[in-house]
Amino acid sequence: MNFFDRLKNGLGTLFGVLVDTKAQVISGIKRAYDAYRSRGGPTGAEAGDEIMRKKERLRAVNDEIIHLRNKYMSNRGPSDRDRKRWNDLRVEREQLLSELNQGKEVRAAEKIIKTEDVIDKVEIDLETTHFLQGNAFDILGKQCHVCGRTMKLQWERRLSVVKPKDFYWGCTGWYVQQGDLRACTYSEKLQRNDYGLMTDTTAPEFSVTAEEFGIILTDKGTEKIIYTRLNDLKSDLSSGHRGVELVTCPVHGENMVLRQKQNPTGLLDTYFLACPHWKPNNTGCSFMEKLKSGPQLSALLKSETGRGVL
Repeated sequence: MNFFDRLKNGLGTLFGVLVDTKAQVISGIKRAYDAYRSRGGPTGAEAGDEIMRKKERLRAVNDEIIHLRNKYMSNRGPSDRDRKRWNDLRVEREQLLSELNQGKEVRAAEKIIKTEDVIDKVEIDLETTHFLQGNAFDILGKQCHVCGRTMKLQWERRLSVVKPKDFYWGCTGWYVQQGDLRACTYSEKLQRNDYGLMTDTTAPEFSVTAEEFGIILTDKGTEKIIYTRLNDLKSDLSSGHRGVELVTCPVHGENMVLRQKQNPTGLLDTYFLACPHWKPNNTGCSFMEKLKSGPQLSALLKSETGRGVL
């Protein structure tokens, strides 16, 4: 059940507000937040502590599930006791994922309330498609009509210029292999209301058009700085054994790991986010987030370092 009836992400951006005013949206969030708090729901630092505890338990659950899976893949096969334990762990994982999503929604509401003075309404058109690309991480509240999994905001990655009609919702079941098939391939076009965002527009990246931002990224000096900053971030995250806060794997619920391709063709083909249980050649979790646009790189840097590309 959604904390408030909107699609939202951890950056404090709301989707589907084309026909609403800023005042209507903010007041609705405040009412929902106050009602949640009056029911004794954890907020602030208490909510943060609870999220950390649940994340630690989730890691332990995932590790045990993987251990049992490896046992299943071995010649020994699972015992009846192992099968029951596996089922119990999967049920617990689904419950933990639901509770962690609730925590994300509380944090999103708190961020929106805290920054309401700098939040503005944006209607996506040819000049503002980079707003959508930069907010396409961990969108809460959009579920697949076929299988119930989370859906992601997607676009044709080979396009150098992305138009509003090039975006669509894709089920994350596409990343789950079931033999030679994918668990779910459902997708749907964005509706007109999906092109309305309520977001912080004060970032320098949003003071230029999508085309202008693309031109800036082609500057060799800018490109070199971005490479340096991303490599420094990758090193810091690796040394601290941490994933990025911006994105979690929809299967395992853990923070994604910043990785780098071995033979990239350029900046927008170099970096990707992968589940911590990801392994090459589909031997682990196959979920990944390709960082194929400047707005994605900027959002990642802003989330992890406090400063975007510009």
